[in-house]
Amino acid sequence: MDVKHYLEHVGRDYKLWRLNLKLSKNIRRDLEQSDDNFIYRAARADELKKIEELHLMLVKQPMIGWIRWVYKFRAKELISVVIDKKDNSIVGYDLFMFNEAEVSDNYIHELFVGIIPKYQGLGLSTKLRKYSLECYDHGRLSGVSTLAFFTDIKALRSAQKSGFAIIKQSAKPPAHYLLHKLSLYK
Repeated sequence: MDVKHYLEHVGRDYKLWRLNLKLSKNIRRDLEQSDDNFIYRAARADELKKIEELHLMLVKQPMIGWIRWVYKFRAKELISVVIDKKDNSIVGYDLFMFNEAEVSDNYIHELFVGIIPKYQGLGLSTKLRKYSLECYDHGRLSGVSTLAFFTDIKALRSAQKSGFAIIKQSAKPPAHYLLHKLSLYK
């Protein structure tokens, strides 16, 4: 990679970092929910290392550098977690960010939902998504967007069960673009 190309990437990453720090300040309602076995709540900054380890295990790639730095300062605003009540461990997470292309629409983007394989199939991703949507649905945002790859039927079903609707198809990456409208005034 030549120097000019590298500097363009650094500049773009810095711009995204600043945008996300600015827009994510006090963006969600402080809310905690639980059922018989699990607790759904905002992540804490001291849990980021564990979330990164889970992400690496599930995606087989580390988080992108600039987004890691955003989460260091805004984990509470941009990450939801599901905790197993038995051992108080994080078994799933829901990551959010702001996309430049969606800022004018006042949307936040759900980047990734991950559940540890042992806990998959229990409906936790759907419950976690519904919890996250409730946290953001208080009049500050117009909607939450997400992508579901054409090959990932489980992600598509989970998103649809959570209230997301397919709006269009994305060419790059090849995926369904989904949107969940939020209440503008609550």
